[in-house]
Amino acid sequence: MTTVNNLSLWPETLPPPLVEGYSLSPRPSLLRTEMETGAARHRLRSLSVNYQVTAEWRFTQDGLTIFDAWWAQNTRMGEQWFVMPLAVPLDIQAVEARFLGPWQAELLPAKRWRVSARMEIRDLQRLTAEELAVASVYGDSAMQLADRLHKWLHEQMPELKF
Repeated sequence: MTTVNNLSLWPETLPPPLVEGYSLSPRPSLLRTEMETGAARHRLRSLSVNYQVTAEWRFTQDGLTIFDAWWAQNTRMGEQWFVMPLAVPLDIQAVEARFLGPWQAELLPAKRWRVSARMEIRDLQRLTAEELAVASVYGDSAMQLADRLHKWLHEQMPELKF
């Protein structure tokens, strides 16, 4: 079993979730107390926010067999956290996820399977306060420039021989 930080990895032989039907939403971390008079009070439960993901995959018969075995053995039927690549606001990231319940499968023609599941993800990487300040003023062009500079500095520069 391949792991990162003692967490199982999504099998490389399985496809990523489909774009159709994929959704991401923050789970509430606010507690709200209605007051007898005046405005309701809000307070944070935690500064970390888990996100709920709804995902759908298309598997072959063999793919479903691998997914089912991986789910049963490596996630202990959805109880354990695992690492998988998912689309999140900062592009595709390897995130820590776990299933919120059992997955559902529907048989399609030609022995293909449509599998759907709800998951939660934690520790989502976000823009820093400094990055947000720049992006708020300069928008998408600043984000694209920062991405190009990062790739140049960390991917292309180390390859250059001086």
